[in-house]
Amino acid sequence: MPVLIRVDRRIAPTHLVASVAAARWLGIGDGAPVAVALGAQRVVALLRVAPAPGFGLWLSPAAAGALHLPFPGVVWMRLAPAAPDDLANPPAETPHQLELGPVVGILSVQRHGTYRLFARAARRRGVLAYVFGPRDVLWDLKVVLGRVLLGGRWVRRPLPLPHVVFDRAIGAGPPEQIEALLERLSARGCAVFNGDLADKWRMHLHLASYPELRPYLPETRRLDSWETVAEMLARWGVVFVKPAGGFMGRSVVRVAAAGPGLCRVAGPGRVRERLVPAASLAGVLAPWLGRDVWIVQQGLDLVRVAGGVCDVRVLVLKDGAGRWQTVGMTVRRALPGRVVTNLHQGGTVVPWRAFARRAARPEGAPPLRAEILRLVHQLLQAIDRLAPRAGDVGVDIGVDRGGRVWLIEVNTKPGRSGKMTHPAVYGLPMDYARFLAGFGPAPAAAGEQGQGKESTVQERIP
Repeated sequence: MPVLIRVDRRIAPTHLVASVAAARWLGIGDGAPVAVALGAQRVVALLRVAPAPGFGLWLSPAAAGALHLPFPGVVWMRLAPAAPDDLANPPAETPHQLELGPVVGILSVQRHGTYRLFARAARRRGVLAYVFGPRDVLWDLKVVLGRVLLGGRWVRRPLPLPHVVFDRAIGAGPPEQIEALLERLSARGCAVFNGDLADKWRMHLHLASYPELRPYLPETRRLDSWETVAEMLARWGVVFVKPAGGFMGRSVVRVAAAGPGLCRVAGPGRVRERLVPAASLAGVLAPWLGRDVWIVQQGLDLVRVAGGVCDVRVLVLKDGAGRWQTVGMTVRRALPGRVVTNLHQGGTVVPWRAFARRAARPEGAPPLRAEILRLVHQLLQAIDRLAPRAGDVGVDIGVDRGGRVWLIEVNTKPGRSGKMTHPAVYGLPMDYARFLAGFGPAPAAAGEQGQGKESTVQERIP
């Protein structure tokens, strides 16, 4: 049940005040002991019933401080089982267990417009959401020094450990450090979603194990030696070398055969294409390659619009009932001469029709949109088997000039535009977090349910 939480200095630290309707819904009478929990924080007080309208709870400043409640507002409440240390108490002394929430921690070191919209979507849903980084957890105190959006500004406050962690840790630290943090949070009872997805190489191996998906996958091999690049270059003429743990199209390198003993290499960003001897390829690529896992992927002759190659980003999110929803399909065009289509790397959005009419369809093939949606549906079943708590996925689909559909890669932390043009893009992750926290399915806000329709005029998905 949603309840309005307020703080009142007139309330004694040992008391909690509830409206008549709230007390009746809880089934708790005046003078009964109540244990109130918010995340990992808990206070015990005597309930007083006040003749106030609606569903409301009033806390003393001391109780609000002990719970680390950052601001008054609407959250959800539920009755919870008795805590273990209360089970030995006589029934008359055992406090009723009232839990407030859900509390959602968004793991990220970024706080741009996308995260403001996550926070605002959470507030509308009665979800207490904050952004925190890997070093913000004070384990002994069961507190997170997170950031909440107050008056349009990010304010750092001590906050309760979350019920749910929404993993958006892009560039937040070494992968092993993030993995250890998420494991420790999970051990404390925090449900983590999107934290258990594989990198691009492990994801490819998983998807390739499904016969129905295998025809859609371009040949992909782990970069174990430079012979791997040479062999695939001889087979396909063009290959892409990319980090298995990469994001936002960074560090992707395109290598194309350019005659006997020569290659054309196009680096990431605005690095110009250059002609290099094939024998020197290892030395040319070495500055981009670190100790991480890299993969080599078959180059595809993709559909072009106005001289730039195009792909389709499909954003799929889980809703408040734990079901996948296709929220948007965005056609992205790379700048002429650029390697990737990502909007972060200068890509632009083009209308679906301009893209689709350039994709010749084989005779008897289904409509292009229908085939893409069917492929994504099959893909999501495979993802659920690999990571049951995945909930925020961007799928990159390519269509070559012959009309063949390809599954290029699965992005586990897809970007957003940071503009409220399609509310479901920001609201559904908060609904799914509420579901994982055990507060039950949330009714979808009007206009926020994904319909699988083209969204190029609604949401530019990077």
